[in-house]
Order: sequence, then C-alpha cells, then structure tokens
Amino acid sequence: MIIFIIPKNSGLAICKEISKKYSGEVIEVRGEDVPLFVKKLSQQNKLAIGITGEDLFKEYSLNDPNSGLKVTERINWNDTTCIFGKPALCLLGDKNKTLDSLNKSLKVCIHKKYAKIAKKYLSRLEEYQGFTFEKFYLNGTTESSFEKGLADLVIDIVYSGKSAKKAGLKIYDKIFESDIVIIEKITPTSNSNSQEFKLYDLFKKISSKIAGNEEDSYTKKLSENMSLLKRKIIEEAAEVITSKNKEELIWECSDLIYFLFVLMAKEGISIEDIEKENLRRNEG
Repeated sequence: MIIFIIPKNSGLAICKEISKKYSGEVIEVRGEDVPLFVKKLSQQNKLAIGITGEDLFKEYSLNDPNSGLKVTERINWNDTTCIFGKPALCLLGDKNKTLDSLNKSLKVCIHKKYAKIAKKYLSRLEEYQGFTFEKFYLNGTTESSFEKGLADLVIDIVYSGKSAKKAGLKIYDKIFESDIVIIEKITPTSNSNSQEFKLYDLFKKISSKIAGNEEDSYTKKLSENMSLLKRKIIEEAAEVITSKNKEELIWECSDLIYFLFVLMAKEGISIEDIEKENLRRNEG
C-alpha cells in the first residue's frame, strides 16, 4: 500500500485535495516535516510519497542534500488570492525606502522554516553588493519584528501581501516562488538499469510535457511563460555560482539543466543540436 504524507497546515490545504486523486493511506504532518517522513518510511521499505510546498522541500534538501529524495512531479500552484499567483518567499523592507537606499549593515528577521534558502540569498547580497547582515530567526510574527524596530528587513512567505502592507513593509525582492511538488525516495541499484534517469530521459520527458495537454503540468506552463522561464534560468545560474559545497552544486546544476532543457525544447533545440555544435567547435 502506498502511504501519502501530506501537510496539515491550512495554507497547504491544496495538497490534501491533490492526495484525493490517489488511493492509499494518508498521514498528515507539518508541511516542513513531509520530506523527513518520506525518507524514514522509505528506509523501512515502505512505499511513501510526499506532497508539499516546493519551498519547504527546497529548504529540507539544502539541510540534507544526500537524502535521496527527488521531485517526481511539479504541480502548478495557481491561487488568485496570492499577489504572485502562488506563495513566494520574499525580502521585505520599509515601504518608504528601497534596498539600495539602506545602510550596508542591516538586521534581518528570517522565518525559521527558510533559514538555509535565506542564508544562500543573503550571501549573494553580501558578496556582490557589499551588505553585512545580522540574522535572527523566528517561528512566526516576523513582520512584528520590523514594526517593533528589531529588524530592518524581513524574509518570509508572502501570500496576498496585506499583512506586510499593514506592517509598513513592501516587497524588495522575490526570492523563491513555490509550486506543489510530489516527492519520493529514489534508490538506484547496482545491477539494474530500471532506476537510471539520464539527461536524454529528462529531455524526452520535458518535451513530452510541453507537447501534452495536462492543465496542471508545471513544465508546460513554464514553457508558455517565457519571461518566467528566463527569470528562473537567471535565478538558478546565481544559485550555481554561490553553491558552498559539492552537494549544493550538484543540486543547483540539476535545477539549471532542467530550466535550460525547457527552453531548448520550447525553441525546438535538441541535445543532438548541442552535440553537433560542440563537435563543430572541437574540429575548429
């Protein structure tokens, strides 16, 4: 029997609706704990599948890059009540100022659920724009830290943006947009090719998604929104060059390759086309 691990958080109620499409046992936990439950149950040789927010899985993966958990499907999170159409992790600051107008030494209040993502993002600002940050973490009420003068900036998930506006904050930058991801533990075997998933397989799957008619396909929606696709490529390229270790670099390169493959498939460029160009350069 398949065990589905889904969030009990009210903000992730969409995951419960998605799970109703399948049959199996359902376990409800905190959204940020879904990946850990999938990993632990898989270690007991149980077939466990997790459904959660992409932001929460990203944070988990940065903390445990060797978990063996992989995204097997992305589902577009389309919520008309959200300012960006879906939840987004954002950098927020004084509504009457801009990031460039602030001092270079700043205090930042970060929601604990996004500590690693925030750290990577802030490290880029420190390296390329000369900022230094005093970071502290809360489980909630991050906006209150700004209202009480404890923080100059806030990093937290933004939905409608109403509470941020009420606190006197505005969005300085969008760090990470979140869709819904379905995750499983992939265990490669040494004597079987059944678990292999090569780059050609990835490209073939992406091309199939773009050509298909699945309304909830993240890949298809991405291919139909060129400005979003290009922004994702830029974001992932930045993640690649700021990776701190081999595990992070592998993760970020995988993300970048996915988005590049979407662009290639959309523009009718095949892997063979790239190989031919490399051959031409080599012969030249």
